[in-house]
Amino acid sequence: MKKIILIGCLMMLLSCSSSLYVPIASTPTASLENLKNGRETYVKKCASCHQLHLPSEFSEEEWQYNLNKMQVKAKITDEKKQLVYQYLMNAPKKMN
Repeated sequence: MKKIILIGCLMMLLSCSSSLYVPIASTPTASLENLKNGRETYVKKCASCHQLHLPSEFSEEEWQYNLNKMQVKAKITDEKKQLVYQYLMNAPKKMN
């Protein structure tokens, strides 16, 4: 039974993380390396406890609040939190 639950959780994690954008170029505010590191940290640390949210789900202010609130639980440094923030803020904007 534990194996089935673990497999289900892994499948959910992989399906959500695969729908997140993958940075392919730097932006005026972040290097490509920082964006990739931010995505990696976001997927590894945040998805270990809950479902990942797409960058477009929250405003800049909401993301800042959420990251500040979750930093201790995720056990990430200020530097890692900033990388995640850069990744989230540089995601392509959803077209309406």
